[in-house]
Amino acid sequence: MKNKVYDIIGDIHGEAETLRKLLVSLGYTKKGEGYSHSERKAVFVGDFLDRGPDNFATLEIVERMVNAGNAYAVLGNHELNVISYYTKYENGEYLREHNAKNRAGIKSSYEEFKTDKAKRKYYLKWLRTLPLFLELDEFRVVHAAWDDKAVALLKKENPENRLSKKFLRRVFSERGELFKAMLLILKGREFKMPEDMILKDGHGFKRMAYRIKWWEPINGQTFEEISLGNKFSLPNYTIPQELCFDIPLYPFNEKPVFFGHYCLNDKAGVIRENLCCVDGCIADGGVMLAYRWESGKLDQNNIVQVEKARLETMVE
Repeated sequence: MKNKVYDIIGDIHGEAETLRKLLVSLGYTKKGEGYSHSERKAVFVGDFLDRGPDNFATLEIVERMVNAGNAYAVLGNHELNVISYYTKYENGEYLREHNAKNRAGIKSSYEEFKTDKAKRKYYLKWLRTLPLFLELDEFRVVHAAWDDKAVALLKKENPENRLSKKFLRRVFSERGELFKAMLLILKGREFKMPEDMILKDGHGFKRMAYRIKWWEPINGQTFEEISLGNKFSLPNYTIPQELCFDIPLYPFNEKPVFFGHYCLNDKAGVIRENLCCVDGCIADGGVMLAYRWESGKLDQNNIVQVEKARLETMVE
């Protein structure tokens, strides 16, 4: 029997036209139920929303493919931010406070969602049906980081693997280990800087923490060496022992993991023999990526990428 084949598609961030361009380049055709392929199935790694101009159009493409059985999709941290912004506790208060900072974090979605409340309600409900992670026969999919302990806790406490309102209210009110597990797989692992170390990004904002490789030990590495997808310079000297902490390593003999989130530009793709980041940073001047999975070892030659689409040149 022929193995199932998949196209794992990276972060979209509201770039619906570029997503259409990528799907067409992968051999998908548009029919009544949306895009489909006669032999392949798409797998979306999350972050459909924010930054780009067409959030509703992006959701429509992904939702139709998933509902028709032509795709799988997992949630990203941007979906979590949007869902929690619009979800209320039983007392009527929102999970994420409706302040300027939180609105700014979902600005693109917020502005578009204001235009059609019925459509917003429909897609928020649909997003809550998507899983936080996937374990297929030959590989795993998660938005930011795979951690066995976090996944095991989520499986135990949230066996449906969905962001139901009940589950969201629980984790946001408790802010305990379950909340941390959810954030770990959706936002990744971070290194918190010492209070006396001032770190500023390219916009001049102070950074208290930064994203790090979730599969390697910290010991013996520099601040820069453990960094993953950060857009600012880091000290290139070895991290003091007293600042190091143990990271559960992802073994080389485990199933491949596909993830997005890190905006790696030209460094995206296969970053280890069983790890592949498919976020080509389309939201920040990069490209949109997909990995064409057949079976066996990961191969950088299986990466497909497209530049941001221009409306006047887009042809289906």
